Amino acid sequence: MRSDIESRVLAKVKPTSATVEEVKEVVEELKERLNSLSEGRYRPLLVGSVPKETFLKEPDIDIFILFSQDSSYKELKEVGLHVGNQILENTVEKYAEHPYTHGKYKGYDVDIVPCFEVEDIEDMKSSVDRTPLHTEYILSHLEEEQKDEVILSKAFLKGIGAYSAESRVQGFSGYLCELLVLEYGSFVDLLKAASEWKFGETIPGTADDHNFEEPLVVIDPVDPRRNVASALSEYNFYLFIHAAQSYLEDPSINFFFPEKIPIKKPKELKLDVEDRGTHFIDITIPCPDVVDDNLYPQVHKARRALYDCLERNDFSVLHQDDYVIEGSIHLMFELKHGNLPSLIKHEGPPIGNPHTESFENKYGSDIYIEHGRLMVDRKRRVRTAKQAIRKAVKKLDLGSDLNDYFLDDLMIVEGKDIAEKYPSVLSKFMDKRLPWKR
Repeated sequence: MRSDIESRVLAKVKPTSATVEEVKEVVEELKERLNSLSEGRYRPLLVGSVPKETFLKEPDIDIFILFSQDSSYKELKEVGLHVGNQILENTVEKYAEHPYTHGKYKGYDVDIVPCFEVEDIEDMKSSVDRTPLHTEYILSHLEEEQKDEVILSKAFLKGIGAYSAESRVQGFSGYLCELLVLEYGSFVDLLKAASEWKFGETIPGTADDHNFEEPLVVIDPVDPRRNVASALSEYNFYLFIHAAQSYLEDPSINFFFPEKIPIKKPKELKLDVEDRGTHFIDITIPCPDVVDDNLYPQVHKARRALYDCLERNDFSVLHQDDYVIEGSIHLMFELKHGNLPSLIKHEGPPIGNPHTESFENKYGSDIYIEHGRLMVDRKRRVRTAKQAIRKAVKKLDLGSDLNDYFLDDLMIVEGKDIAEKYPSVLSKFMDKRLPWKR
């Protein structure tokens, strides 16, 4: 029996019959136009959530154009991009294992993706070749009543911020949601199972023949060598477990439709910064014109590298995050302190250790003994977090598309000045509440 909350959610997120019919008409138009441009080189196939009827309102339409095995990569790429640009509006070239076209058609977001047609996974030439097989598998296994269970699962994950395998989110893909509902039967049963997951959870059975190291392992029934959950971050894995436990204990529509993070006024944020007694630092560069799947891994890499730099230089990091907002990349850190004393105690070898002589030779008469070790007081080379960052960006690889921006366009804002200059970013950074508790 579905709860009142879940029925209300379905009424909000499930497409109406009129929407379903409209989407079908749009798809048929697209396929007709693709066929008219084909000249026998490919055949169009609708894939993704639309043919499975597991999509939320305002669906993305994914149409693959399947080339024969004897087609060349050059033909696949050139023809695929050409027909995509012929048919769609506001097109953007995106990239999976090879380029494809994203654009608009009659108000809908549409991807036109070229791939090789395969009947056996062993004949796969690129990773996207398996997607039609995914669609076929779900269509042949998902029961009619389970479609709503998938929709509920997607809405729940979207609400907690963990839906989509894109690098921007690092969450659960639509296909992963479908497989999990197939495995457990329903949305609620999925939550019950997830509430007991442990790191390395493997579904189904065992993956002893593989060296998967991700927090969740879901064996692809189409390609047993692949973990469908490989994009899932550790954070989103544990977020879903906790959200599942919390919902089962105290169901609320807030899990599906959480309140947005309130953007505080600069004056209020300044008081918050002062009250915490910590040091905030925001590193900002312009955002390059790079597709998300290439951009976000570099943004995360840059943040982790600067985190390591701050830690190495004794600026204890309490919190960190990154944001891409309004054409800028923000890497933000909250530190225990932003300024350090000039003195640093440098620990040497214990008395009697063979290295004591070299330590004495290096530091001479400045050495002393403390707790059975040689010690020396040195002058710290880097005393401020800002100085540490500016030195680091000259030496570190922060991403091939970002390095020049860090060298030429870097902006560092600290403390209360962040509240004045970037109130929306600081509001998001300081609000650590779980989505359903806002």
